[in-house]
Amino acid sequence: MKIISQSVRILYPDSFDEGLKAMRRIEYAGRNCYRTQDKITPDSYEGFTERLAQRGHTAPLEFADVMVEIVTSRDVMAEITRHRHASFCIQSQRYVTDDKTGDISFIRPLFYIPVDGDKTDAKRWCASREWEDAMSSAEVAYAALRHDYSMPSEDARKVLPNSTATVIVMKCNVRELLHILHLRSSQAAYPEMRQMIALLEEELKKVLPHVLKLKELTGDDE
Repeated sequence: MKIISQSVRILYPDSFDEGLKAMRRIEYAGRNCYRTQDKITPDSYEGFTERLAQRGHTAPLEFADVMVEIVTSRDVMAEITRHRHASFCIQSQRYVTDDKTGDISFIRPLFYIPVDGDKTDAKRWCASREWEDAMSSAEVAYAALRHDYSMPSEDARKVLPNSTATVIVMKCNVRELLHILHLRSSQAAYPEMRQMIALLEEELKKVLPHVLKLKELTGDDE
């Protein structure tokens, strides 16, 4: 059994320069509405896209895509894939075991304290041991169904819990990305989802930092 943390990696744009190209595509498309392409300069996308956001004219934001790889739990997967204007390719749960070790990976819950960690919060420490035992039992049951009872993986996976790790490749345009960032960073959102969005925003700072500025200027309905 492996206990791992959520992680996010932006596949595209894969550099700050590629991110700039994406923002300039948005600017070019948006300026077509006003026939002002002659006003484009190397950094004019910043003010122009901000004005679009402030006016609620967010359709041009659909002209740039973002592609992200997310390692998360099956319950977070169930929430993020509800977004209708994004595309998802998800690791099949037929392929959950490590090819070399046979281990199954489980996403560390936010309440989790390692066995050798701080025992000050006794309830959380004990809850963590209960969770570990449940994950271990699920892994043992999965192996028994596969190897002792010759069950196919699509049947054996039925014993696996929501904490089972999965890999998602998600693609969406910047307009939908802003909607996801607003909705899933809300205090009303599932805490592990908020954690995943925080990881995503940290990665966006590297390649599309201006998107976070646009988030500040747009509302939750974007």
